[in-house]
Amino acid sequence: MLSKSTINYFQLILEQFEVLGTTYKERGIIVYKSLTFAITLASLLTASIFCSQTAPSAAAKVTITTNKTFKKTSFLPNTNKNVYVWNAKYNRKLHNLKNYPRTNLYATKRVTIKTRNYFGSYYDVQSANKKIKGYVWHGQLIQGKYYKGGFYRYPTLNVLLANRRYVKGNKPGYWDASGIYSYANRINGTINKEHLQAFTKTPSFSDQKKVLTYLEKDRPYLPKMLNYGNHNGARIVMRRTKTKAGQSVRVPMIDILNDRATGNNWEEINSFASVLDLAKLPNGGKPIATYDVNKTSVIPFGGRQFDFPDPNAEFSAAANGPITHIYGNDFGPDHNLSLVDQDRWLRYVPTSNILKLSNTQPTFKDGIWYYPATFQNNVSYGKYDQKMLGQMNPSKSQYYRYVTTLGFYQYHYENGKWHGQYQAMFFSNQPTPNGQVILTFAKLVTKSDAYDTWVAPENPHDIHTFSGNDATVLPYLYKPVSYYDAFTK
Repeated sequence: MLSKSTINYFQLILEQFEVLGTTYKERGIIVYKSLTFAITLASLLTASIFCSQTAPSAAAKVTITTNKTFKKTSFLPNTNKNVYVWNAKYNRKLHNLKNYPRTNLYATKRVTIKTRNYFGSYYDVQSANKKIKGYVWHGQLIQGKYYKGGFYRYPTLNVLLANRRYVKGNKPGYWDASGIYSYANRINGTINKEHLQAFTKTPSFSDQKKVLTYLEKDRPYLPKMLNYGNHNGARIVMRRTKTKAGQSVRVPMIDILNDRATGNNWEEINSFASVLDLAKLPNGGKPIATYDVNKTSVIPFGGRQFDFPDPNAEFSAAANGPITHIYGNDFGPDHNLSLVDQDRWLRYVPTSNILKLSNTQPTFKDGIWYYPATFQNNVSYGKYDQKMLGQMNPSKSQYYRYVTTLGFYQYHYENGKWHGQYQAMFFSNQPTPNGQVILTFAKLVTKSDAYDTWVAPENPHDIHTFSGNDATVLPYLYKPVSYYDAFTK
């Protein structure tokens, strides 16, 4: 029969495996059902019997040496599993941090603990009230801090604040941190580093809490991408964004936890600045205008959209999709931007360029028919065009303009058919000096092959330059036919 000291020693060896965060079952060694486990168990028993007869107690063989010192740092457990706090003799568990997931543990040094059969690196930690004090294996902690109200900060992950705690892993409810260091992929278009600088600052803690608290509530009128995770979690991450080749800055971005994925999936959604503006609006950011895509097409004519409340910080010139909600106006340095839900994303657009046209019947204005690109559900483009053209009376006007976010195509009725004449487009996908917007004009010519007939632009050339990314361009949609006919000569 084994002595009590032998049994204690054997238990200590088993506990050391558990400290490493790897139980026998997790390593594929099933108790009583695996030959490997039987051999391992026999070896440990033999070693324990030998040690109990020839060696002093395990506690007498423990040495603790400091291997690293640092300024006072807060830590939190990084797992839902058992995380033990050990005493100085490394022979007794004092606490299980599984029961204290929100307790901040402070440390100023990391130590190496050595026994006769084991060594490992541990943090020497204690709680603020000093009720928890001892050594915790370094692999089960992460730099982090809990704040009252259900908020967490993880500086090594570039997470300013989250309303879900970090749990290492890639299972549902866990964090997969592999993408957290990547570049921002929701800031598109042209970036101006000088003007973007104002949005690279770390937001105040109160503003961070305001945004995360705002996103926790059910608000069906939010852009769908902000509801992407069904309110399962949100975090603010300082992500890098490229300003030009080889250069980047960090910008606070909003990530949403998508709980519908089979595994963990944090999705980068929007700039922090835009969501903060939304959270600060009265009435919980309820829209001041809402549009039904089955009745009206609402678009930012000219294609300009912004991720920040400054048209010079960043812009994209290829806006697409409808505006379904307008949350507020008067944003930006010149108070001329609107915060909108554009194609499921939160964006800023120039207020003066928001175009609203019926997509159930053509609009007649100043002697010209107009109808927009449609975003109706379950409606084919071909049938939509037939429906709109069928409602146009050529005797009332022989001209119509098909309108998109980037400009329009003009058609002329002649010999019983509509023929393409020309297009006027705001093709400014490439950076332009001083944020200029350029209107490009081109004749439309008919082309065909053995399979199809179509119209294509010929000899495009610039006809007007607007100063500023937020320039008002909508009036050029309604210029008379004579204005554009002059450019065909």
